[in-house]
Amino acid sequence: MRKISIRDLEPGSKFTKSIYLDKDTVFVGADQPITQQDLDRLVQFGITFVLTDGEKVMSDGGDKTASGQGPGYFDTNLPFYQDDENSTRYKYLLEKANTTKVEFNAVFKDCFELVQKTYKSASEGRYTEIREFREIAERIADHTKANAQIPILLLSHSHSGYFLYTHICYATFFSVMLGNFLEFSRPKLIDLALASLFADIGMVTVPEEVSEKKGALSELDLKTIKRHPVTGYQILTQRLKLKNSLAIVALQHHEAVDGSGYPQRILANQIEELTKVFMIADQFAAMIHPRPYRQAILPYEAMKIMISENVNRFDLKMVRLFLNKLSMFPVGSGVILSDLRMGMVIESNKDKPLRPVIRVTKDPEGKRLKHLEFVDLMKDLNLYIQQAIPFSQIY
Repeated sequence: MRKISIRDLEPGSKFTKSIYLDKDTVFVGADQPITQQDLDRLVQFGITFVLTDGEKVMSDGGDKTASGQGPGYFDTNLPFYQDDENSTRYKYLLEKANTTKVEFNAVFKDCFELVQKTYKSASEGRYTEIREFREIAERIADHTKANAQIPILLLSHSHSGYFLYTHICYATFFSVMLGNFLEFSRPKLIDLALASLFADIGMVTVPEEVSEKKGALSELDLKTIKRHPVTGYQILTQRLKLKNSLAIVALQHHEAVDGSGYPQRILANQIEELTKVFMIADQFAAMIHPRPYRQAILPYEAMKIMISENVNRFDLKMVRLFLNKLSMFPVGSGVILSDLRMGMVIESNKDKPLRPVIRVTKDPEGKRLKHLEFVDLMKDLNLYIQQAIPFSQIY
């Protein structure tokens, strides 16, 4: 990676690959604009240069991110294919997601940086104060509770940082989202977020040659990994002094309601409610993002696995709620329709999870549409979803 002086950076600058503070620490992700707050933070800590393998993204005369055309944004500045009340409502959903995404990106970025700093410090035997985590937990809880667009933002978002740190951030957001579906109070959502952020801290004691192994894990490797819930619980209760009702999530998050999990093989009635919520979020977030040993699994396939192969691991009521709110083709995921048009799921139909509302983005030849077109599969019974596809293919 080459060095870039911070004097050559300015607010709004973006690079094609992530910017690092050192070879392991991501400062700003690929295609993410640098803010004045970012630059002030570099100066504050006496950092004079950053590292990247990417190239600076040159402006084409307008800020695509601001206009809603950049990566992860939903172009809505197009004429309607059919100008009616439903189309207007669907457009509003996308415009709201565009507006909300700015704040979402900021909260996610701050979450990632705190998790990265704290988990790395913990791996070196140094520990942080709970206060910082409570602040970010409050922001995640408030942002999630206030924005119905969270599912679409999560599935359209990408972050290039180290997989353990990005995973815990995604899992926390999904966890709080499910807690919100369950109508948890604000204090309970904050506790859920706080417990989720610390749930995988025991993984810092697992050697990289095991956690990042691309081949099959040996029996010794598995034993090493399966120790991390206990180790994490010990770190949280003995070093960080986190209260037991929250630290217990780290200890129990690999248990299963049928008693087949680890480390204690306890049954459903012994697993705490916050843990049951996090278990679902943790599994879903892990499957839909890549790992050193596999590619990401499409949200549709992940949902199928959770309600078929892994259904006995989770609280059935919570899994059903998760499915009903996101649909079998989760809001924000890409699909190909039976007439070969492509699009994105923007709203679920809880009574018919296989027939959501689609924002059509490409015609059967794969050409971008120049108008806003929506399909409600509950009304257009001649169409159906033929295939799930990655979000990256729909725009």
